[in-house]
Amino acid sequence: MITLFQFYRVWDLPNASPFCMKVETYLRMAKLPYENKFVNNPQKSPKRKLPHIKMDGIFYPDSEFIVDELKRRFGDELDHDLTPEQKALAVLLDVTFCERLYWVIVYMRWQDIEGWEYIKETMFNKLPAVSKLFVPNMVRKYMLKQLNQQGTGRHSLKEVERMGIKILDNMATILGEKNYFLSDKPTSVDATAFAFLVNIIWTPLNDPFKQHVLKQKNLVAYCNRMWDEYYSDFVKPKLNGVQK
Repeated sequence: MITLFQFYRVWDLPNASPFCMKVETYLRMAKLPYENKFVNNPQKSPKRKLPHIKMDGIFYPDSEFIVDELKRRFGDELDHDLTPEQKALAVLLDVTFCERLYWVIVYMRWQDIEGWEYIKETMFNKLPAVSKLFVPNMVRKYMLKQLNQQGTGRHSLKEVERMGIKILDNMATILGEKNYFLSDKPTSVDATAFAFLVNIIWTPLNDPFKQHVLKQKNLVAYCNRMWDEYYSDFVKPKLNGVQK
């Protein structure tokens, strides 16, 4: 049995961490049996980050390495029909989501003051009263440091919105009228794409970045399609107050 270590669920999402949701989505897509272990503190993880998995007594950290190991161990049924060019595009798409769009999402949640106020209210609400006095600000300070070191945190809100919008407009173009990003059947990169898009479209935040994404009807339809296929056991979150 595979044990998936990830953050506790919030916002009616499988996970508010797109990396945790990426791994869980891949496990569901590949039909691999697993169990969840929800944790609060990533500092106890092998690389002090979540997610990680445990198989046969061995821990495997980092979503990219986890998926690679699962493919190696159990085969790559999702991607075996892809051409070399499609496989190369899948790598570039995955990197764009994980290494570029991720930082836009982090900025909107932790650096933008409106996003931060909501994060503080909803993600730390189960902490003991004393911990609430210092833990949220301590975590935010850490996230802001990461944003600054990476570079996205040095930009204005409008600049970061433009960065994110450019990525998502191009993702909408790549998806086009296909059911999934590389073809009309799902492949492993859809686990990544879905996890990141859902963490924009179906979060309670309501910034201009999210509002722009909602205008990309094919991206919204794609998220609905993936949710219905792989998370039918979950109640789908409301979109702008209306169930979709």
